[in-house]
Amino acid sequence: MSNAARAATVAPDDGPGGRDGRADPVDRVVALFSGALRAPPRDADGDDWSASLTAVRGVASQVRTLQTNARDSIREAQRSVREAETAVRAAEDRAEHAEGLLRAAVARAERAEEQARAAAERAEQAEARTAEARAWLRRMHECMVSEFGALSRGAAEP
Repeated sequence: MSNAARAATVAPDDGPGGRDGRADPVDRVVALFSGALRAPPRDADGDDWSASLTAVRGVASQVRTLQTNARDSIREAQRSVREAETAVRAAEDRAEHAEGLLRAAVARAERAEEQARAAAERAEQAEARTAEARAWLRRMHECMVSEFGALSRGAAEP
């Protein structure tokens, strides 16, 4: 049962002021904070103000403890958020770095493909020049044989 409900409820055998005719000090404090409809009976000579003060101190101590716990929870949540944000930034940095590496690798691959195409083209040109040079050498050989072949036959006939 909650404190407010306990403060508002009186057992049938307690009578109007509690077991001994007075309201419990905790019930009086709780009634003050909960806004209970029924005020405890007041007996100026019989009030236990010391017990009321002790109850107030106990409630205040609990409130302070709850506030401390709440602040600690908030700090822990903020720390967790900061760690998560740091992890996200680190992941984004790694992703950007990986993207940069990928772009560089793609650029190198494209350059390598271009160089391979240029090398293939140069090889084809070299093969064509080689074929042309062989054809020219054949013609030169035939020309030399035809021109100097008659001279060497003429020198052999004296």
